[in-house]
Amino acid sequence: APIPKCDPKTQFDCGGGNCIPLSQVCDKRQHCPDGEDEPVGRCGINECNDNNGGCTQRCVDTPSSFYCDCNHGYKLVDNRTCKDINECEIPGSCSQGCFNEKGGFKCDCERGYMRDPRDLTKCKAIEGHASLLFARRRDIRKISLDHHEMTSIVNETNSATALDFVFRTGMIFWSDVTDKKIYKAPIDEGNERSVVISNDITTSDGLAVDWIYNHIYWTDTGKNTIELANFDGKMRKVLIKDELEEPRALALNPLEGWMFWTDWGSDPKIERSGMDGSHRQAIVIFDVKWPNGLTLDLVKKRVYWVDAKLNVISSCDYNGRNRRLILFSPDSLRHPFSITTFEDWVYWTDWDKAAVFKANKFTGNDVQPVTATEMIQNPMVIHVYHPYRQPDGDNHCQAVNGHCSHLCLPAPKINLKSPRISCACPENLRMLPDGLTCVQDEAFTTTVKSITYTVNSTLSDIVTERTTNKSHPTNVMPESTDDGKIAVIVIGVAFVIIVIIGFVVYLFYRKYLKRNMTSMNFDNPVYRKTTEDQFSLEKNQFPATRPYLSTVGEEAQQPLTGANPNDNV
Repeated sequence: APIPKCDPKTQFDCGGGNCIPLSQVCDKRQHCPDGEDEPVGRCGINECNDNNGGCTQRCVDTPSSFYCDCNHGYKLVDNRTCKDINECEIPGSCSQGCFNEKGGFKCDCERGYMRDPRDLTKCKAIEGHASLLFARRRDIRKISLDHHEMTSIVNETNSATALDFVFRTGMIFWSDVTDKKIYKAPIDEGNERSVVISNDITTSDGLAVDWIYNHIYWTDTGKNTIELANFDGKMRKVLIKDELEEPRALALNPLEGWMFWTDWGSDPKIERSGMDGSHRQAIVIFDVKWPNGLTLDLVKKRVYWVDAKLNVISSCDYNGRNRRLILFSPDSLRHPFSITTFEDWVYWTDWDKAAVFKANKFTGNDVQPVTATEMIQNPMVIHVYHPYRQPDGDNHCQAVNGHCSHLCLPAPKINLKSPRISCACPENLRMLPDGLTCVQDEAFTTTVKSITYTVNSTLSDIVTERTTNKSHPTNVMPESTDDGKIAVIVIGVAFVIIVIIGFVVYLFYRKYLKRNMTSMNFDNPVYRKTTEDQFSLEKNQFPATRPYLSTVGEEAQQPLTGANPNDNV
């Protein structure tokens, strides 16, 4: 073990870490083993009288020696020299703006915030009353941060998981992984829900709203995609589909055109790309296991995430640099799922504790429950509901839709000369060389890969719907398939595909009769129905003796504890 050091301001070092009070030095009594506390010729001499002891600021005389000290706001860089402390390099010195000065610093607040009279280093929102909006699987609730009153927003959901909102219009969007749909509803009339996305969606753990360009983005961990559509579910596009394994949380910054997401697969990471899918890069690739939740601090321009396997909250800049560990707590972060931030706090949901917690977003200090533990069964995605979480910005697509025929998306802000917007095509359409115009993809309509028929209306308002042989086949035939031979080929292939599908369904049906139960396996739970592959157990090398099992009927009733099977009990 290292030898403890004596405090030179109050103690004398006899050697070997043996410390005695300074009052016992030069008192003509031996207290150290070899009499070091009574040095010959050094007692009663004030070394500070000679050139201030060589100290640049303060010289402090002691009975047998002296030491140098610094004024407030300075620190010793060696035993004699004092240097200004840059408090702005210390996280949390100021809530927002920080300006270093000689021997001190000043704090400033962004527009819309004011300095807290009780602590001038803190910034408080001038307007609005912040609340927490969170999904609870069977409903969606809101908690006021002023007086912690809880109100119900949407009732009788099956498995509400991810959610987001548009503060300007008071509309909330959420995914239901049992219904396999995305819904929307007015926040003050939550039961007047309508379906936004209903087909070709499996398990959406993450959902985010672009409140400036009016699109929703979502992750699908069943299809391993990130997709987008407008607020009505039209103009749908798969934005990211390669090298995704378990995409989960999603966060957007439409002010700068960036999208961030987590992936807790076998190669866990946090990635970002433009909201048009360009400039994709991994920003966190080490010391990350189960990055369940993700949120953006739009003021400080930082990414925050929770890791349910490592029991940590961490943060970094938008580009992954200046990474910091905010909090490590196997108790408070037993199995966190989602995180959000506002002012000086981070808030998160925890499956095991069945509660919402908060902590200082700079230091991780002052951990406290916002709700009583075990009060909120199955807490899922959480958001702070406040106008400052969705600041106003310019919609560069507003004028003539950015000259795009279909989708106009924000492009990432790489530098001052970066384009602000990017044109894109919905599924089954392709872009012409002009980079503005989408047309029907002839290759798509004539291949057997996916038998899809696209119905075109006017050029300014084109809605595309994707159907396959597996669901909702349609008899509408594209004009380009007049040729009877092509029709015969397509019909023949479709018939073969249907026969194959029927055979596979028959095999699965026989297996179902054998087992008489469909199992649900939860590792880092995602409501994934498994049959033979036992995907989640093999993926994380979990012992087969502790799967999370329940019948399909029971699954909607049972609380989702989500305990880590790897953890010691």
